[in-house]
Amino acid sequence: MNSDEIIIFLEKYNYKYTVKQNLITVNLEFSQNVIIDLSSPGKLKISDQLVSWNFLTGVITMSLKNAFVYNFVLTVFFGFFCQYAEVLNHNLTNIYLTFISWILIFIIFYLIKLESFKLQLIAATK
Repeated sequence: MNSDEIIIFLEKYNYKYTVKQNLITVNLEFSQNVIIDLSSPGKLKISDQLVSWNFLTGVITMSLKNAFVYNFVLTVFFGFFCQYAEVLNHNLTNIYLTFISWILIFIIFYLIKLESFKLQLIAATK
């Protein structure tokens, strides 16, 4: 894979990107970055990163896979808290379901955006 082919693809579809040595960082919408590593010849390594303010991790920078684990752990703890609140006669079920829905919607959104970008990039560089 040639960096010139990737840059032509990015400019064709008006993606915002930066190039540093063998790394191309593409800025997708809603604080999602895709990092294309061209350091090994003939091999294309694509990774993702949620940066600055995003809908899944707030201000914590991490990959989408780690954000999924992070939100799963938060959901479990929040679920235990909601069960404890039930004992104290406070019903937080609607808030809990809204929290789970929020997480699922944005994980699916970011995942679809990432995978569609990867498929477009691979198809364009063949």
